Amino acid sequence: MLKKWRENIFFFSLVIAAGVFPFSEALVSISAGLLLFQALIFRLWFYDSEKERSVKTLLFPISVFLIYLIGVIFTKDFSFALYELKKVVFWIVIPVAVFLSPKLSDKKVYTVFFVFIASVTAASFIFSFKLILHDYFRFESFRTISIVSHIRYSLQVVLTLILLAWLIFNNKSKQIKIPFYASIGLFLWHLWFLLLLKSLIGIIAFTGVAGISLFLHAIKVKNIKVKLILSFVLVAVIILPVFFIGKVIKDFYNFKNVDLENIGYITLSGNNYHHDFEQFMRENGHLVFVYICEDELRQEWNKRSEIKYDDIVNGYPLSSALIRYMTSLGFKKDSVGVSKLTSDDIEMIEDGVTNYKFKNRFFSIYPRIYETIWELDNYMRTGDPNDKTLAQRIEFVKASLILIKENPVFGIGTGNWVIEYDEVYDRMETKLSAEKRGPSHNQYLNYIVKFGFTGFIWIFVAVLIPVFRQGHQKNFIFVFFLVSIAFANLGDANMETHMGLSFFTFFYSFFLWNSTGEMKKSILED
Repeated sequence: MLKKWRENIFFFSLVIAAGVFPFSEALVSISAGLLLFQALIFRLWFYDSEKERSVKTLLFPISVFLIYLIGVIFTKDFSFALYELKKVVFWIVIPVAVFLSPKLSDKKVYTVFFVFIASVTAASFIFSFKLILHDYFRFESFRTISIVSHIRYSLQVVLTLILLAWLIFNNKSKQIKIPFYASIGLFLWHLWFLLLLKSLIGIIAFTGVAGISLFLHAIKVKNIKVKLILSFVLVAVIILPVFFIGKVIKDFYNFKNVDLENIGYITLSGNNYHHDFEQFMRENGHLVFVYICEDELRQEWNKRSEIKYDDIVNGYPLSSALIRYMTSLGFKKDSVGVSKLTSDDIEMIEDGVTNYKFKNRFFSIYPRIYETIWELDNYMRTGDPNDKTLAQRIEFVKASLILIKENPVFGIGTGNWVIEYDEVYDRMETKLSAEKRGPSHNQYLNYIVKFGFTGFIWIFVAVLIPVFRQGHQKNFIFVFFLVSIAFANLGDANMETHMGLSFFTFFYSFFLWNSTGEMKKSILED
């Protein structure tokens, strides 16, 4: 009785944590504290799974925090070093909490999965509702649709897809409570929602998982027909995104040339056009900074909208969105052009939309890719990365590579990145404004910058060794969870964010010490 009571306390703590990840950073912190509190208070009472675990395994994730602690020796900013230590304390809190708690029954393990799936699904419905009523909620972009970071939430969606895939493959198990067709429906829904979320990092993470899974399954399966089908799907997973991106690039660079000898300088109303032939920014192939008459634009626009021509929308002048939007339609930027705008066009411009092709921007990945190409094109032409997500990250990577070259063995230490990066950016003579400067949005580069190749290799080893020590080599869920994080870390420093690290250490620790026998059996077999 006491043993079951002890197990239930741990179980309910896990359920709370699994249920709050999509909704609140504060609740995640509280649930992590609750996990540790129950573990320390009750420790190893009333259960005997201690003998199944080795403290040596626990020391590996804890050692990652110790790397940060050792890095403080080299710090030039002790207060910021303490801030970094505070951010990564989950490397201790959650592994210790799970290690000191009893191993759950299979039924309780799957219940934690179901609570997590239900929570992520509920959040997806809420966010979809916000998308449908985006005119009412008036959020600035897809990045603000989720309650927590859209990148971190996208990783939760990817794990949900992994769990659902496992449930589908194991539909004959007596432990599975979600009906087979319901699992398939939920899988398809979350796959679609991942595209709606438009987190490229989440999409890349899932594509990486799907590609590797299909490849391994195609190799192991013996049925020739199944092997051919899997091979075809794998090729499609690789080729279709390439073709789609290629189409967007082709559309973007389908330039409409301007006849400079016959270009007009007078509007139909008799006012002067302004042409800037030194600016090569384009929308849908049309030059943006030609055929502009601001006097007519301001006058006619202000007649049609309560948001005025010189107002600021989403941090930018509305006039900028208006000019780019009209350019995307191929209109001249004058009174005649404004008169051609429909009421839908007016609403989109009022929302700060810069291209008519973004009309279904909340339900299509096309605008997200187009925007990225536009940012890169502008960056390559002007060298200005400000307010351009991918362009800024390129500058971050350049600075990171310089720091790695100068500090390859032990890195710059904990708490030093602001000082060291600022100095490097000054040497680079970057156009990146001071408030936009930051470290690499690549977890691997971040580790190498801070701790050198020595620290990076140890962290890599410290994460993987427990997986092998605990016999998880064939654990589909665990392995592909790690694969998804590995891909996601190429595009962001997830392990140095509150939600990213708490999410990783929670499921890493949970899978490490609570995976069921079924989970440890490979499903990548015929």
